[in-house]
Amino acid sequence: MQFVNGLLSLACRSFGHGPQVIIAFHGFGRSGEDFSVFAKALGDIATIHAFDLPFHGESPSPSERVIIPFEPNELRDYFTAFADHIQAEKFVLIGYSLGGRVALSLLETMPERIARAFLIAPDGLKTKPWYRGLASSAWGRARYTHFIDQPQRVYWIVNAVHGLKLMNDKMRRFILGQTDTREKRLLLHDVWLSFRHIEPDLHAVASNASRLQLPINLIFGAKDSVIRPELAKNFEPLAAQWISTTVVDAGHQLLTAELGMLLRNRSKIASP
Repeated sequence: MQFVNGLLSLACRSFGHGPQVIIAFHGFGRSGEDFSVFAKALGDIATIHAFDLPFHGESPSPSERVIIPFEPNELRDYFTAFADHIQAEKFVLIGYSLGGRVALSLLETMPERIARAFLIAPDGLKTKPWYRGLASSAWGRARYTHFIDQPQRVYWIVNAVHGLKLMNDKMRRFILGQTDTREKRLLLHDVWLSFRHIEPDLHAVASNASRLQLPINLIFGAKDSVIRPELAKNFEPLAAQWISTTVVDAGHQLLTAELGMLLRNRSKIASP
């Protein structure tokens, strides 16, 4: 299914047939197909609408958005229109890694439509000044473009930082593995620049959670060196009654059948 609203068009895959509506976002370099692993555990109580984010899966790769990036209100309007289209007054929100940043943005801009949120190893919990600075300037964006065809200098920096023991082995392997082909570097360039305005205000998200009594469940892998569980420590206290953290025995790859059963066993999905 391809859903279009305004200038934004995204592919959507649906899993399950239950009455609870779930909208889900995948991680970098992946697609909505990743959420098929939840179908067995949740399919009878929920219908999962898993979107392919821009530049991923079967969604378009609009190169012009590198120049004219996505805006928070644009995402709000798109997913409000989708919820109206499927006649969902409220929905459960799931965001994994990069998709967690999109989910946090919706928790800021359209919290009234969200019944509960699961943020799984979410990006967006920590502001990256270097990323904002590079992405917001023409000079910085040119550095990103230069990296596509000439990554050697960045690799030298990564290896130097690793050699100084300021970066662990897993993070080094993750960075190199995500950028070891031109295709991967182009995807990183397009996603980083087109999403540069999607930087959620965590205080606003927490305020919305308290005001609307909206549960936000953070889920991390204990062995995750990419998005560490410690990132929750500055966010959870902002609305401690409504933001909770669960740490499971896993790394960064958390979209598994076991996690689906964990969600079901806790009745979080069935009883928002």
